[in-house]
Amino acid sequence: MTSPILAATETESMADLRTRVTELEQELSIMKRAAGEEWLTEQRAEAIRGLVADVLADADTRASFADGMTGYYDGGAIIQSADGSFRLKVNGQMQVRFNYNRRDTSAGGVDPSIHGFENRRTKLKFTGHVWDKTWQYAITGAFDRDGGTSGGSFRLEDAFIKKQLENNTYVRMGQFKLPFAREELVSSSKQLLAERSLINEEFNQDFAQGIELGWTGEQVRVFAAFSDGFASRNSAALTMPISEYAFTGRAEVLLGGTWKQFDDFTSMPGSTNEVGVMLGGAAHYQMDDYGTVATEVERFTWTLDGSVEGDGWNAFASFTGNHLSSMGAMDIDQYGVVVQGGLFINDKNELFARYEWGDDDSTSDDLSVITVGMNSYYYKHNLKSTIDVGYALNEVASTWSSSSAGWRTTGVDEDGQLVVRAQLQLLF
Repeated sequence: MTSPILAATETESMADLRTRVTELEQELSIMKRAAGEEWLTEQRAEAIRGLVADVLADADTRASFADGMTGYYDGGAIIQSADGSFRLKVNGQMQVRFNYNRRDTSAGGVDPSIHGFENRRTKLKFTGHVWDKTWQYAITGAFDRDGGTSGGSFRLEDAFIKKQLENNTYVRMGQFKLPFAREELVSSSKQLLAERSLINEEFNQDFAQGIELGWTGEQVRVFAAFSDGFASRNSAALTMPISEYAFTGRAEVLLGGTWKQFDDFTSMPGSTNEVGVMLGGAAHYQMDDYGTVATEVERFTWTLDGSVEGDGWNAFASFTGNHLSSMGAMDIDQYGVVVQGGLFINDKNELFARYEWGDDDSTSDDLSVITVGMNSYYYKHNLKSTIDVGYALNEVASTWSSSSAGWRTTGVDEDGQLVVRAQLQLLF
């Protein structure tokens, strides 16, 4: 029970506090009227700045989850544990493209000139590690660009588990691009032109399911893979065998510069003081699965390539051969050459040109295509536009035509096909 004396004392204290508050409010009102709009003194401004800093610090703290997970952005949206043992990074790629194609005559009732827009690539990529930084993973999927109202399906690309071993060695198992053509190994987001060459489209390895071992030294790196064969993505082991066996190997030699320089095909002004030179070679041997097809095809494909990058300029060349043999049929020997280069005319704009030649070992004319264009980099590869124009000096046989690259099949001895591509790319 509260005593009368204590109750009286508390009542008097409350009365005193109310009186003090009233006096302070009156003084503050007088000060504001006296100072007008100058009431925000440096002292008060500093106090407000301190309050803002406290609020921002509190926001950073709230970005940490209750279980110790943190989220932030660093070249992608990242979620990771407080100790860094678990990490998930999410990236995306969008390429929106306008295509124009003109060939001399119509075929199958199709207009000689066609054009339109497409979402050439729409991808999501998930990468990271679990338990420690040596156990890594990658899952990449792309939304189908075709199919109309029923299109847009999500198709699996990369899907592998990777173990980083000692001495810059790794092993990975799952679905990935085999270590073969350099054009294909460089990301579609870091190409020089709007699209890879027609030579690459015919001879490239695409995604395969298998196991790969890789090692990187200061000047040499090598890769070896055992897989289901070229273009064996998303295939079940027992219901859809692609090959009896397939082996792929690639080696690269760094004669100048750094390995990082060759993650793409361009070289930004001021990005390097040293000319980078890299030579590479790869081979692939594959035998079709016995009994799956009427005639098993034996395939041996090889490629040689060279890349040079300097301060604001770059060059690349490759020579690829493809040998196919089967019982009861003539052997086929196909070859392709790609030469391309780029030069920055200022800090943002890069001119480029490419020539490609191909022989498919048929009665058709050799492929002969010239493409020129320009890249504009607004935020490096993260935001750039590309426009290029391609012209076929000879016919484009069915071996080389590619709708994804904007090229159609032409008639025999029909040259002059024209392709215009304008593309905007966004990476996040």
